[in-house]
Amino acid sequence: MAILNKSSDGLASVLVALVRTSAMIGLTPRENLLNIASPKSLNDCKNDQEMANKTLNRWKELGLFVQNEKGDIKLSDECRSLYKSSNGSLASIAQLSGQLVLAPTNNQNFWSDTDNKSADFSRATAWMLAQDVHDFVPTSHTVVEPICNEQVMSSDVILLQNDTRWPGYVSWATFLGFGRLDSGKASGGLITDPTPVVRFHLEALLPKRGEVAINDFIGELGTKVPVLDGGDYRREVESKLKSDKWKKPKEGELSTSLSRALLRLRESGHIRFEARSDAAAQMNLIGRGGRVIESVTHVRKGESK
Repeated sequence: MAILNKSSDGLASVLVALVRTSAMIGLTPRENLLNIASPKSLNDCKNDQEMANKTLNRWKELGLFVQNEKGDIKLSDECRSLYKSSNGSLASIAQLSGQLVLAPTNNQNFWSDTDNKSADFSRATAWMLAQDVHDFVPTSHTVVEPICNEQVMSSDVILLQNDTRWPGYVSWATFLGFGRLDSGKASGGLITDPTPVVRFHLEALLPKRGEVAINDFIGELGTKVPVLDGGDYRREVESKLKSDKWKKPKEGELSTSLSRALLRLRESGHIRFEARSDAAAQMNLIGRGGRVIESVTHVRKGESK
């Protein structure tokens, strides 16, 4: 079980249709949910509703859907509540799905290459976020594989397994808010950028008035999104990388991926930075070529909603 093999694990677009349909009709027989979300008339008759079935099965295993003894399906109560409270936007489906993908219950067998639930995505994302996102904009698994192999301490450490899973990773990373495609190039490389994920958590992390010390903010963010700086999955992946092949951020520096997200959120008005000379701690935001873009001691909400 995993989520990166598109042909067997399902598609993000199909998931969106299933979630919206289930939220609308509530508890219903499985066949009815599939017929509404993925009508047979819209499917290749050869494959029928195979992809919808695979997507539903995978996300039922991850906890997004629940099934009763009669075989009737619905969104889990927690997921339905969160979906309704956010007006059912596409972004809310992405964030709801992302929280399940990163949940500890779905990452218990973190290094297993078989029964790992969604750990295949968590491992890959933690590694991608640890790279220099300005220099590393991969277009294929062929680009990713030699760098992976060079950085890991052992061949037993599987981060992005093969070229079958690379398209799946790109699809889910862009949907869940950890990257975007480089539209400025015909090759369409993957730009690692967790801005949407960080933005989603600002409401819970920053008070309406006042500021939060940057080290506290980063610590809490890493708890909520464990593939980001300081998070459990990120530290687990980084512990498997060779120090002479992978450049770890210096003490007091953020990764280029998280720096990119925070700088973009500052530019969009979602957050504001402060730099106080008497602060107990400060963090440096790093840009292209390792250049320090800004030193920050506190973060507060901006004026943009």
